Amino acid sequence: MSRRGFVRWGLIAVLCTASLSHAGEVTSKESGAKPIPKELAGLRDRWVAAMDEFFVPGFAVVVVRDDHVIYLDTFGYRDLEKKLPVTPETSYYIASATKPFTAMGVMKLVEAGKVGLDDPVKKHLPRFELPDAKQAASITIRDLLSHKAGIDCGPAVFLDAYTGEITDDRYYKLLREHAELAGTPSYSNIHFTLAGRVIEAISGKPWRDYLASAIFEPAGLRTATGYADAMYTRADVALPYDLDDSGLSLCKVRKSDSTMHAAGGLGISISDLGRWLRLNINRGEIDGVRIISEESATAMQTLQSDGAQGSIRVMQGFGLAWSIGTFRPEGPKFLMHSGGYIGTSAHTSFLPERKIGVGVLSNCGAPGGIFAESVVSIDILDRLIGGEHPDYLEQLRSGMARRMPELRERAAQEKNPAKVTAAGSLSLSPDAYVGTYRSDDFGTAVVARDGDTLRIRFGSLPATMLSCEKDQFRVAAAGGIREGRFETGEGKVQAVVLQVEPSEARFVRSGG
Repeated sequence: MSRRGFVRWGLIAVLCTASLSHAGEVTSKESGAKPIPKELAGLRDRWVAAMDEFFVPGFAVVVVRDDHVIYLDTFGYRDLEKKLPVTPETSYYIASATKPFTAMGVMKLVEAGKVGLDDPVKKHLPRFELPDAKQAASITIRDLLSHKAGIDCGPAVFLDAYTGEITDDRYYKLLREHAELAGTPSYSNIHFTLAGRVIEAISGKPWRDYLASAIFEPAGLRTATGYADAMYTRADVALPYDLDDSGLSLCKVRKSDSTMHAAGGLGISISDLGRWLRLNINRGEIDGVRIISEESATAMQTLQSDGAQGSIRVMQGFGLAWSIGTFRPEGPKFLMHSGGYIGTSAHTSFLPERKIGVGVLSNCGAPGGIFAESVVSIDILDRLIGGEHPDYLEQLRSGMARRMPELRERAAQEKNPAKVTAAGSLSLSPDAYVGTYRSDDFGTAVVARDGDTLRIRFGSLPATMLSCEKDQFRVAAAGGIREGRFETGEGKVQAVVLQVEPSEARFVRSGG
């Protein structure tokens, strides 16, 4: 049976539910087979029916209203091969949905009088520099948390999030030499990897240990962790899956401690995500325990910088980490943060005036991650808010019909990498390219022979050779396609060069 068939029949076996009648519809067995709120009747079966179509191995959803979890449900598998179902305690990597946790950590330090939101970043991080020294000196902590600074630096993000070979020396040098400023508020991981370093400079602890003691433990978030290596050794953890040419396969790339960072470095279960939503809806308090002051929580939920986008989730800009706008045009105030990475997606959102929150976690990227993050969350809010709206599932179907050929083609290429033994691919024998290459700024590249192809690893990130002609190559890496080349001279390979916008990384053969 094909993997797609395996997914379909496995899902049916685990997910079959009671009758579609409102009275009999219940959550999964793993979630306690609890009655589903009447407002959400029929959604479970609608989502299950679409999981195979969008290649979703598993996901979990939680809905909070008036400080109560009114719906918590699980779907599919955390491990396809072992047929292990998703449970309420299954840990998921949540990528950029980490950012509001980091912002709340900073607000704890603000309350303690150890940092001010309008402090210059350089006051706490003297090594922080940008190509424009004057701009660097003017950027504040508030500018970071609200994305007002508009800083981006592809090379630093590449090392921080993908290769795992970031160091403080490399980080600050890359910002100084390669950072770009948008000139307007612009979403960026750099703002929060800087914020994480502010936390470390002030607290004296790694950012993830600080969040554990300042937020996770007092808020009762038992599964929340910034340590991927610990998370993936849990028995109840969602393994990341990606689309291949026949369905789904385990991702070659998986988060490790070295690639977890304050902009996207947490794992958590859907049960604890429900608590996180309650904490934010209650403006910093949960079960009688105040984690941050109401004033701090209000600041996080107040528009700080502009950045309009979206037609359903109509975002006006940023609070402190949270994107802020309305749900549907003219709808209620809406705060959201999602996250995505290879083989994972996450969604958190809430309507503070209605005291409604939604969380969705899945162990897949596109197209399944888009379905889980968007369709599921929009379905729920449409039901709870009311009104007649076009079906977003149908809109996604139309869009994915156009995208699927491209996704499948790339998946097929990655499964069948380019042969470098063909005439004109390389200027030297393939074995001449094998070796270790190093860069002071970017770390290590290792080239290995694999039959008719070459495989390259940048730090912990594997890259698949998609094409190679006259020593110019294209590789699939970090969720996209990157250009590169081999530099040769004196009858040997001297260096490997990879495009890392807006610059390039040059790795020189170790030993000369």
